[in-house]
Amino acid sequence: MRDLRALAVAAVVAGGLLTVASPAGAAAQDARQVSRTQAAGPINYSCGARLRVSRDVPRNTWHRMAKAKGRRGMVYLYEAGGVYRGRDVWWAWGTSLRSGDRISIDWTDDGGRTYHACHAVVRGGGRRSVTSYAVDAPNGRKFRACVKAAGKWSCTRGWWEIRYS
Repeated sequence: MRDLRALAVAAVVAGGLLTVASPAGAAAQDARQVSRTQAAGPINYSCGARLRVSRDVPRNTWHRMAKAKGRRGMVYLYEAGGVYRGRDVWWAWGTSLRSGDRISIDWTDDGGRTYHACHAVVRGGGRRSVTSYAVDAPNGRKFRACVKAAGKWSCTRGWWEIRYS
């Protein structure tokens, strides 16, 4: 039921209306009746502005912020300053992976209680790395990078952001 509440909250946040029915066939629930405080964990699988790093983010702006080691492979969290409508962007890059492994750039606007997870999957036999879309960073949004290899997720420690003084 927690996943259904998260989907309902995402619909409300996006300005839409979603009717949710429980698996047992109970009466439908209007998404506007679900409190945002009830949701915890992933909201949805949004990639935000869906910026392609190789095309939309100049290489000389890239900054590696953190890394996490998976059961196999690594994932790196990157940031580039001011490249999308004057805002920073963040993305994940995974390496030493196998076909079917995935990475995620997770982003949150509430300190990590709820988050969006933008995934990229390694496809094909010879490919060993994959890059997520880049997500923009307005108003103190925070980020982490995760890798799922050999059936287990591993993420960078904590949620990252750039603070300007």
